[in-house]
Amino acid sequence: MHKSKTWHRILAAATLALIFGGPDAAMAGPKQDALLQTYVGSWRGTGELKGGDEPEKFSCRVDVKDGGQGKINYAGRCAVVGMNLQVQGTIAYRDERNRYEGVMNSTTAFKGLAIGRPRGNTVVFDFRGQEKHEGSELTINSQMTLKKEQIVIDFNVWIAESDVKMSTSVPFDRVPTP
Repeated sequence: MHKSKTWHRILAAATLALIFGGPDAAMAGPKQDALLQTYVGSWRGTGELKGGDEPEKFSCRVDVKDGGQGKINYAGRCAVVGMNLQVQGTIAYRDERNRYEGVMNSTTAFKGLAIGRPRGNTVVFDFRGQEKHEGSELTINSQMTLKKEQIVIDFNVWIAESDVKMSTSVPFDRVPTP
């Protein structure tokens, strides 16, 4: 596989990891559960991937369902440069840690934990990680903000081997129900 396509696939996986993900057990209170339920539905977002030879369209779609016991489950996919990546997982609030947590499973090897901190009616997830992929070190920094009727992902990845920096900002909006 061409290396730039591999990096695009990793970027798509990491972006979806930040959209939604989660631990196996949750202890959400009524306020946290109610906030999570506001994100049940279908979401779509597009942005522009910068840092390659030319900016490229980056688009994602995510379906979120009530997972019960204070959790929401999701299934999503992103498309960039003619490639598709699928992910699934859960997001939940952890009372004992006073935070939201997210972990995902994807069609790539990319996995990670995103920590979400409540700030009023907004939840801000921060993810910082390093990964080795096909012999290259990747440094990933991103932030996801859940606020009212929108989700926004800001994402940066640095590929050490080639000193390439790629970034995107993807605002997600709810897809109207028919």
